[in-house]
Amino acid sequence: MDTYQQVADFIRQERLLQPGQRLVAGVSGGPDSLCLLDCLNRLGYQIIVAHLDHQLRPESAEEATFVQRVAQAYGVLAVIGRWDGGAATGSGRSLEEVARLARYRFLVQVARKQGVELITTGHTADDQVETILMHFLRGAGPSGLRGMLPSTSLKSWVGIPDSAEITLVRPLLDTTREQTHAHCIAIGLEPRFDSSNLDLAFTRNRLRHHLIPILETYNPGVRQVLRRTGRVMAGEAELVATLVADRWPELVRRGGESVLVIRVKPFMEQPTALQRALLREVIARLRPTLRDVGFEAIERALHFINNPQRGQRQALVGELELLHFSDEVVVRESDAPIEYPNLPQLISGRRRKLATPGRVQLACDWYLEATIESLNAARCHELMNESSPRVATVDKSSIDAPLAIRPGKPGDRIRPLGMVGSIKVSDLLVNRHIPQPARARWPLVVCGDNILWVVGLRISNDFRLNNKTQRAVVLHLIDPKDEER
Repeated sequence: MDTYQQVADFIRQERLLQPGQRLVAGVSGGPDSLCLLDCLNRLGYQIIVAHLDHQLRPESAEEATFVQRVAQAYGVLAVIGRWDGGAATGSGRSLEEVARLARYRFLVQVARKQGVELITTGHTADDQVETILMHFLRGAGPSGLRGMLPSTSLKSWVGIPDSAEITLVRPLLDTTREQTHAHCIAIGLEPRFDSSNLDLAFTRNRLRHHLIPILETYNPGVRQVLRRTGRVMAGEAELVATLVADRWPELVRRGGESVLVIRVKPFMEQPTALQRALLREVIARLRPTLRDVGFEAIERALHFINNPQRGQRQALVGELELLHFSDEVVVRESDAPIEYPNLPQLISGRRRKLATPGRVQLACDWYLEATIESLNAARCHELMNESSPRVATVDKSSIDAPLAIRPGKPGDRIRPLGMVGSIKVSDLLVNRHIPQPARARWPLVVCGDNILWVVGLRISNDFRLNNKTQRAVVLHLIDPKDEER
C-alpha cells in the first residue's frame, strides 16, 4: 500500500477531514511534515502552510526559506512566523515545552486569521511510541498511556488563546518515520533535518536514540506493542470518560466560582479507578492549564476523602486545596468562597433590614419574604398547629423593634419553640449537620438583639403565637426551585 492510500484510509477511518476541506498544515521542513504536505495536496485538500522559525539554530532561517519555496512549488500559501526563543527563558518550563507552546500558538493564530478551524501536524507512529513511553515513565493512567489522539479539540489546551473552535488532526499517526522519509525520496523532496533532534538534553531524543533501541533488544516489536497499548488505553480512557460524565451530576456539584464539591458517600461507593478519574476531572475543570498531575497527588486526595474527620484542610496541586466536612469534600482555589445552592445563605456578612411586609434576597436566588396577616381564632389555631421548615409565623405584638437578618455571632443563643431553656445557635447548626462554611453565612432573623428565627430550623419561643394573637408576621423562605415550579 502506498503512503497516499494509507493516509487516505486513516483519514477516512478516523473521520478526520471532509473532502476538499481548508486547513492549516504545520510544516517544519523535515520528512514528516513534507510527507504530510504532499499527501494532503495529492488528496485534494486546500492547504495553508504555517512555519514558525524558532531562531534557536543558525540554519533555522534557511529552513524557513526552504519551506516557503516548497509551498510555492505546490501553489499554496505559506505563512512564516518568527519566535524569539531566548526571550522565553526563565519561565520555569523546559525550552522544549516553551517552544512547543509557541508553535501551537502560532498555528492557531494562522488558522484564526485565515478563517480555518482545522490544523494538521505531521506526528507519526514513532512519535506516538515516544509519547506513550514518556507518559509511562512519568506515571500515567489510561488517558496518558493512550498517547496522542488522531483528532482533538484545542479548547482545553494550555495557554493557547482563541483556540476554542479549533481542532487539531494528525493524519500520519499510522505512518512510520521510515515511511515518511522513503516517501520524500520517492517524490524527489529533500527534507531538512533538525540537528536539535540529536541533542540528548531533550527527553524525547533520549527515548528515541537511547532507550527505545535498548528495549528493542528485549523485544524487536516493542514499537508495535506500545502502539497497541495506546489503542487499548484509548478505549479504556473513552469508557472511563463516559462513566465520569454519567456519574458527575450525582457525585460532584458546583460550589461557587473556582469551587467544586464532592459528595463523599456516593463517591466512595464508586470503583477506585473511577474515583481517580473523577478527581482528575475535578482538577482539570478547576485548573485546565495544569498538566501531568501525579499519581501520588491523586492517592493523597483519595485518602483524605476517605477520612471522616471534619474541618480538615490539605493542599492538593496547583494552588488547589481540599476541605473535609464529613459528608462533603470541597476542592477549591485557596480561600475561594463556597456556595450552597440547596441551603439558605446570606449574600454578605452585614446586617440588613427586613421590612414587614418586604423581601430580602439571599444567595443563589433564595429569598426571605415577610407578610402580615390578620387572624381570627380558627386561623390562629390552624397556624399554631402548622409545621414547615420554610415558614415561621410569629405574634406581631411581640415584635418591639425592626426586623433584620444577620449572620451568627459567638455566643448567640435561642429559646426554641417547644423546648425548655436555650441553646447555642452554633450547637443547633452542628446538630442539624450544616456544613461549617454554610454555618458562617446562615441567616438569622432578629428583632433588635433577640433571635426570632434561625431560618429554616427553629423559631424562638419568645415570639410564638398564642390564643390572643390577632395579627401575625409570616416569614417565608423561598427556594428558587419552588418559584420555578
